[in-house]
Amino acid sequence: MKGTYQIYLFALTFVVALGFFIQRSFNGSGSLFPTESIENHSWEVRNFDAALFGGDSLNMTELKTYFNPFFQSNPIPNFWKQERANPTLRDHFTNVQNLMDKEAIARDLNAISGRANNLLNLPKPEALYFFISGIDLETPCLYYPGSAEGDPVYVFVGLDNFLGAGYPGYEGIPAYQRDLLRQSQLPISYAHAVLAPLSLENFNDPTLLAQMVYHGKVALATEALTGYHIASGEILGYRIEEWEFLEANESNIWEVMVREKLLFSTDMMVRQRLSEPAPFSKLGTAMDAEIPGRVAKYIGYKLVKSYAENHRELSLKEIITIRDAQKFLRDAQYKP
Repeated sequence: MKGTYQIYLFALTFVVALGFFIQRSFNGSGSLFPTESIENHSWEVRNFDAALFGGDSLNMTELKTYFNPFFQSNPIPNFWKQERANPTLRDHFTNVQNLMDKEAIARDLNAISGRANNLLNLPKPEALYFFISGIDLETPCLYYPGSAEGDPVYVFVGLDNFLGAGYPGYEGIPAYQRDLLRQSQLPISYAHAVLAPLSLENFNDPTLLAQMVYHGKVALATEALTGYHIASGEILGYRIEEWEFLEANESNIWEVMVREKLLFSTDMMVRQRLSEPAPFSKLGTAMDAEIPGRVAKYIGYKLVKSYAENHRELSLKEIITIRDAQKFLRDAQYKP
């Protein structure tokens, strides 16, 4: 049964990947912030998943030495022995081993780190740790720049967060969230983790517009960090049909948001309905059931991208560190 499922999952993953490859041919984003050819920088790729779940036994001394960050958070040997014996985690590990090309993933993430250094002056990681997270929807990837200057820079990737929507281990997760647990989202989640220390959100502005601009800046930067090799719809976490709906109805959605004065709303419920993950967005229109979730994120991306296209004298770092959301609204010349 497991072998049959793995064949099915591989086929599903291939179809999804092929779909977004095709999408790139007609929905690729222009390279607003191109970088010169990025050469791989030197880092260590450390497979904590294989060290913990592979092999016949655990060598705790070697594990503590080579995978020290994990033991700093939990130094109790018995905890790790229990993790190794956990059948659910072992299933995750088996599927990761069978379905993922870690070398290819590491090359892609290395290039993202290089672009982050080139475009945003973020330090390059010294080590990449692959591990089994037990499914972490909040932080599937983590970029640790160190707490003080000179500290080593590490990145962590929980590979079991990207096994595909049909993976049985995701059965208890709502469908709209499960759909994002696909391998094509891995470089995007990694880029988000790299951007996180920049604190791009303006917590002093509680408006929906500020939330939209934040999401737009993250999406704009993610496109650049992933080298414009990933379709805009995938960057924002949409399936092809969802993206096509949003593209066809962009002007109508914008008109409703302006007419209903939603941009400057500080109502938390408005933000939840329009910018947080959900099966669909609630704009109060007849087509609400068709509007994909997080529609404010989509419009925010379009707004920030329009601003960048009309201010090409600014660097990516200059744009994403602008705190004034209304500046984007005034100067983007956004006309869907």
